[in-house]
Amino acid sequence: MLDLPTDRPRASRQSTDVSKIPIHLDAQLTLSLKQVAIEYDMDLSMVVIASWSAVLARLSSEDDIIIGYHDSSQGGPRSNQQADKDCIWPLRLDLSCEPNISQLFERVRTMNSTSMGHRGLPLNGIAEIDSSPLIQVAFRWNNQTSSHSPAPIQFELELQLQEQDNELVGGMLYSSDLFNPDTIERHIGYLVTMLQAITADVNRPVSSVDLLSQVERDLVLGKWNETFQDYPANLCIHHLFEQQVEYTPQATALVFNSQSMSYSELNERANRIAHRLIGLGVQPDSFVAICIGRSFAMIVAVFAVLKAGGAYVPLDPTYPSSRLRDILTDAAPRIVIADESGRGVLGESVLASLAVVDPGSGVALDKSQR
Repeated sequence: MLDLPTDRPRASRQSTDVSKIPIHLDAQLTLSLKQVAIEYDMDLSMVVIASWSAVLARLSSEDDIIIGYHDSSQGGPRSNQQADKDCIWPLRLDLSCEPNISQLFERVRTMNSTSMGHRGLPLNGIAEIDSSPLIQVAFRWNNQTSSHSPAPIQFELELQLQEQDNELVGGMLYSSDLFNPDTIERHIGYLVTMLQAITADVNRPVSSVDLLSQVERDLVLGKWNETFQDYPANLCIHHLFEQQVEYTPQATALVFNSQSMSYSELNERANRIAHRLIGLGVQPDSFVAICIGRSFAMIVAVFAVLKAGGAYVPLDPTYPSSRLRDILTDAAPRIVIADESGRGVLGESVLASLAVVDPGSGVALDKSQR
């Protein structure tokens, strides 16, 4: 089974509902296809099958394609036996290794020669396996003169074409359970595009043919890619955080080792320290150093500084003391939020000139507590 994208999931057993979208290829394109067929010593129907197999490969992202083939004018591939006219042939096409159009034609010719030695399956009553059709997609050539018509439910997709007044006419039958009409119209558009491509340049890789119409291209690259969203331009990160606290106060905000902290708890702890910072004179453009090891306390301190209106100066307690002193000299903060490890690496000589806030309690420590 090809992994063809459908508009609705496949049921264990589909109904017999079937619809048809007409197809009309003008005389100019039909003549060009005939010339390609003559050049490669192929029947016109095989040129169409090559093109459709390329489309099916693109739709399914597979390179092993099986198409049920029936020619009501001569039965099986290059056969004139009357019994063969009541049969359909499963033709297996190989689209691996990204062939160009010329190479695909050679593979179709080889496939067609191989099929001549096999018997077809009866049109009426094709066997099913596990409620799935043995043949998923089919191509019927010169359909309207056929004396036998297979039940529509036997195929998910059935391409029907015949030559009439130097043009190719017919339609695409499809299971209404699986596909919408606009989907099948796009499939037909892909087929016409592929047919036009094979008449233009047989050395072109099949996979390089652009199947999208301009309308569909604008839809995919334009409308579906319009990801612009309006975001509040004047809200800082701690304001957005506070909004999230209101939406999901008990949701998990932080996870560290085996512990977690909710949005509400994180907000409460940050507010407690923020109030202490404001009391110590923090205001916009104030620098507050944070020297805390990786922990909940480090995130609490960051939000506390932002809530107080200041800017934080991160100090990694794993850095050498000399490096941290240089940073403090450059930034010149008046306050530092430091845990025990942070206070230890900074040293009393550095802390003596700073107001030190404990991240756990939010208390400003005096010299005896540092």
